[in-house]
Amino acid sequence: MRTKLVPLTLISAFLALTVGPGSARADAPSAWIYWWSDPYNDVYFARPHNTYERTAQFPSLDYALWDGFYAIELDVHEFKLFEDVRQFAVKHDFWASDTGNNCRWGQGGYLRDCLHDIRNWSDYNPGHLPITVQIDLKTINPYGWGDGQYDELHAQVGEVLGSKLYRPDDLRMFTGYDSIRQGVAQYGWPSLSALQGKIIVLIMGGPIGDKNDMMENYVRRHGAGANFFVCPNAGSAEDFDSWGNANDFDEYHTNKWVICGNVGSPKYWPEITRNADDNNQLVNLWSGDYEHDEFYRMYLAVGWGATMISRGNGDTFGGKIPLVGLRSSVPVQFEIVNDNSGKCLDVRNADYDNGTDIIQWTCDGGANQRWIYSDETQLRVLGDTSYCYDIDGGDGGQGDRHHIWDCDGGDSEKWRLQPNGSFVGMNGRCMDVPNSSTADGVQLWHYDCNGTNAQRFHLTW
Repeated sequence: MRTKLVPLTLISAFLALTVGPGSARADAPSAWIYWWSDPYNDVYFARPHNTYERTAQFPSLDYALWDGFYAIELDVHEFKLFEDVRQFAVKHDFWASDTGNNCRWGQGGYLRDCLHDIRNWSDYNPGHLPITVQIDLKTINPYGWGDGQYDELHAQVGEVLGSKLYRPDDLRMFTGYDSIRQGVAQYGWPSLSALQGKIIVLIMGGPIGDKNDMMENYVRRHGAGANFFVCPNAGSAEDFDSWGNANDFDEYHTNKWVICGNVGSPKYWPEITRNADDNNQLVNLWSGDYEHDEFYRMYLAVGWGATMISRGNGDTFGGKIPLVGLRSSVPVQFEIVNDNSGKCLDVRNADYDNGTDIIQWTCDGGANQRWIYSDETQLRVLGDTSYCYDIDGGDGGQGDRHHIWDCDGGDSEKWRLQPNGSFVGMNGRCMDVPNSSTADGVQLWHYDCNGTNAQRFHLTW
């Protein structure tokens, strides 16, 4: 039996300190820990990708819960009949074993078993944080997941989770609005405390050709009696507007039940997640190319306001980004202050033109000293966001000087923030103040990473 985890209830405030020459402080901001009084929609949850897969980390599904993950992903295929019982296979690929997963209740390995594992853990740990179960509907049939499949899924979720479920109509009654989409925009969700011991089920994915319309059919059939929330595919910020439409949903009837979206990390996804955050809606952020396992990727996901963030490991980076914390709690627009000199990175004389030097200068709050960390890991200067922090010559050589240049998506303008506060760029070299200078006007350059304070920065809001 694993040691029971007790959720943290103290918030870790980020202090935007200005440090002087020789200071030892050198670390990136830490995401804020939740209070139990925080509403559910203000919290992010790291979510293990394919949580049901049997691995050394999760030999059984409940290990993820014991490890402090409160969001679970289950890939579910359309039901088959086994001895007159409808069973949903839990697996990723169509040709994989239907039951070769880590769900162990009843030793069946079907969806009912996975849900029972979650229910049993919940019963053993009353008062836990709300558990979010993401069910990703898989099929190779472009017309799959019809009404009968959805109806059976609805029945099985209700059958196993029962009173543990927090349903869409519960949220409607909490907000007092007929439209929960408008209600959550006004009032948000209940607090974590109010949702203790509850399980929230989100449905996403579906047939290859028409995922969202199949979800809409479920809402039309079940409406106020729905057992789970639908999370249609979303590709624009407008999909999360409080009065606008979820993609492919009817404006006056089904749209009012949608307060969640599935976002596959398209270009410029921060605009989408920020709008979802502003309207208190949930957003599942994932990518087909990578998980958010590296510090800078998780940092960006948290900073731009994602809710469920796909992960392949449980690294918290020394506690700097916990598995559960407050969304938008690390800055993505900031001053970059060198830990050695206490000075800000500055576009010389606020001259927004290709080739203008990036220097260190006494912090003055100007727009030429503020930077926006983009989804492409660019540092765009706030004074003119068409310009990026860039390396002269674009080859990332030792000693190459730093300047601004038109943002073009090239590797020379991409920077990976590290937990120690350094920025690693092209060829694995670091942003550096030459010779650890503390003087105004010194131009930054590209240098082999060495861990000194001349290469470490803190980010002030």
